[in-house]
Order: sequence, then C-alpha cells, then structure tokens
Amino acid sequence: MNVQIEDINSCNKKIKFDIPHQDYKTRVNNSYRSLAREVKIPGFRPGKAPLSVLEKRFGPNVKQEVLTQLISEWVANVMDEQGLRAVGPPKLLEVQAEEGTDISVSASVEIVPSFEVADCSGINITLKIPRVTEEEIDRVINYYRERQGKNIQVTDRAVREKDFVKLDHKGTLDGKPFEGGEGKGHVVQIGSENLLKGMGDQLVGMMPGEEKDIPVKIPDSYTNKSIAGKDVMFHVFLEGIQEKQLPELNDEFAKNTEPKGKYENLDDMKQKIRGELEEHARKDARQNAKKEVAEKIVGMNSIEIPAGLIEEQIKHMVAQELKKEQPLQEKMEDTGEEDVQVTDEQKKKYRDEAIRLLQQEFLLDQLATDLNIKVSEDELNAEINNLVRMLGETDAKKMKKEWAKSGVLLRLQSRIKRDKTLDAVMEKTQIKEEIVDRKDDIKDN
Repeated sequence: MNVQIEDINSCNKKIKFDIPHQDYKTRVNNSYRSLAREVKIPGFRPGKAPLSVLEKRFGPNVKQEVLTQLISEWVANVMDEQGLRAVGPPKLLEVQAEEGTDISVSASVEIVPSFEVADCSGINITLKIPRVTEEEIDRVINYYRERQGKNIQVTDRAVREKDFVKLDHKGTLDGKPFEGGEGKGHVVQIGSENLLKGMGDQLVGMMPGEEKDIPVKIPDSYTNKSIAGKDVMFHVFLEGIQEKQLPELNDEFAKNTEPKGKYENLDDMKQKIRGELEEHARKDARQNAKKEVAEKIVGMNSIEIPAGLIEEQIKHMVAQELKKEQPLQEKMEDTGEEDVQVTDEQKKKYRDEAIRLLQQEFLLDQLATDLNIKVSEDELNAEINNLVRMLGETDAKKMKKEWAKSGVLLRLQSRIKRDKTLDAVMEKTQIKEEIVDRKDDIKDN
C-alpha cells in the first residue's frame, strides 16, 4: 500500500494513497453482476443482462457508490495500519479518478495524538481525614432515637413546635369554598413541609377542641392554580395533639436499635458509630485524594486535545447542566445531546474545564492500558445492582439491557476503570495522613 502521511499538527494529519484501478474495476463488475440478479431488464432473463447494458443504465450510480465504499475502506485500513485514532470521519480533500488509471485520494483527519504518561511514583498526597466529633456521634444516635420514638396523645397543654396535630379544616376564597380546601382528621406536624407556610405558627398555642380562623397567603407555585398566589381563610378545628416520645438514652435503647444485637450497650454503640463515621470519613478523604492525584497527573503531562473532541465535550457539559434538576432515573438515560445548542458564551465558559477533563480521560485511559486495568463482570454487576436499588427498581437484568442500548453501561464501565486506575496509581504514590477539623477541610477544598 503506497501511503504518505503529512503532519499538519499533532492532532491533524493529511493522508495520501492510491487505489489500484484493477481493484476498482473488479468491484464495479461485481456490483453489476449483483445488480443484474436484482433488477428486471426488458428483453433479458434475470441475471443475464450484459454488462454493457447495465453500465449504460446504472453506470454513474454504481461507479459513485463503489468509489465511495473503496475510499472509506482504504481510509480505515490506512488509519489502522498507521496506528492513528481518528476523532471523527475524515474529510476528503481531493480525488483524482480518471478512466483506466489508479485512483489518487487525499484526505485530512483529526486524530488523538500519541503520548506517554510520565512516572507517577513521585506524586505526594496528603490524605486529609476529617476528625469525628461527639456532636456527629450524637446526631446519629438521635436519628436512631427518632426511629424508635412513639407518638403519644397529649391533652393537658397547647400546641408546640414539632407537635403532630389532628385537624378538621375548611378553606374559603372570598367567602366561597375552593376545591381541596376541606378535610377531616388530617394529621400533620408543625414545622413540616406538608403544612402551608404561615399556617403552623398560627396553630401553635391552640388547645384540643379549640376552633380558629386562620388567614394564609398561598404560594405562587402552589399546585392548585385556582388559589395560587391568593389570600384564603381556613376555619380549623383542633381534634387532638400528639408528641413524639423518644426512648431513654440507655443500654436498653442501644440493644433495641435495628438491627437488634448490633450494639451490646450504649458505650458499645457510641464506639461502633465512631468507627463507622471514621471509616466513612477516610473513604471520603481518599476520594478527594483521587481527584487531587488526577489533577497532578494532568499537571505532569502536557497533551494536546483535538478541537472536535473539545466541542463535543462542551456540548456534553451544557447538556448535563440542563439535566441537573431532573430525577436520577432521567439522568441515567440518554442525554439527547444532539438537540443541544451551544452559544459562543457557553463555549468560552466551558472550554478550559472541557480540556482539563479530556486530558484526564486520555491520561487515565493510557494509564489503565499501561497498568493492565480491567473491569470484571462481577464488578460491573455490583455497580448495576447498587444503582438499581437507588432508583427503586427491582429488575437488574432488564435495566442492564436498557443501559447497554443507551450507552449508560459503557459510562459505568469507564467510571469503574477510572476509579481502579486511580487506586493503582495511589499505591505507587507517597501518601501522608492528617486528621483535620471538618471546617478546615471544607476551607481547603
């Protein structure tokens, strides 16, 4: 194969090659024979029409189709032979195809430049592990107390903050009832999001059996558009009050905390919760350290990123920004990036970050190859099962098939490989552990 490669720059190449005329001629004749079996030519039996007749009727289309196929195949072979990784389809610059001569082709192609990753063993990382405080342990214990708490009826006092109240209510707008404004035996907690803003404060101080008219300004965003943004009146009757009674903070409480038997007594509970929080803090610190390692790898290796990939990455980032408010299930689905329009302002805003992310991706991908990092089927299935639980789904096999079609599965594999690669790199780096106050850790980040 006679091939010439011209370097335009590290990301763009110009390739030239000649397609032998005999190859072209053989392919054209084969196309005519196939066509003869498929089309009906008046005066000839199927498959018996002479090549001269077929050429007269279909020649231009057949030759153009064959030429296009041959050029595509040869470009792919040239790229493969030369070890070039194309970013996108090549652009034809010139095709010289005179009758009876070899076909001369020149094309430009944008590629991923070749590079080597510098030795990472000299990287120094400080693992900043947040100190676990007594307040954090108390918050976990209080969470368990809330779970074990029981609501009890209160009859000898007025409504307080955080009480559960049982109400009959009837709402009116300009003296007329409105849809959804009436209810009986409705139980709601004072201060909760389930109670209209401004209503809870006016319930505080009421006694069981008391009635009261409560004016409320309905939020503009309220689902019932007939009253949204308007002033309404609720006539309420307080049927009863309940307060949550928490278990005493003692050994019995610790023993009864689910799963039962996990804690022998209160001291054991505090000790084990501290250990769990410390382990969680260590994992978070390690994840933050991985980000730092990735940044340092980029800083140690200067690689040029193809312009086409930068544009694609910016488009992806804009699409992800638009999807931030969507539910997790929708985020896991296809982004629909082909419909995203990117402005000049957005290109300027995201360009530097896009280049940094692509440099990380290429460098870590190369490191994964150098370190022979693989993702096993068990590792992938474990991640899928975890995500399926988070989404509230039950059929992991079904989700895996859907994600395989949408591209989500490939992204999951890439994420796991990236994480394993950074783990492997960190095994070669110099790591120093430091216990820090959480507020100092936040300030540093």
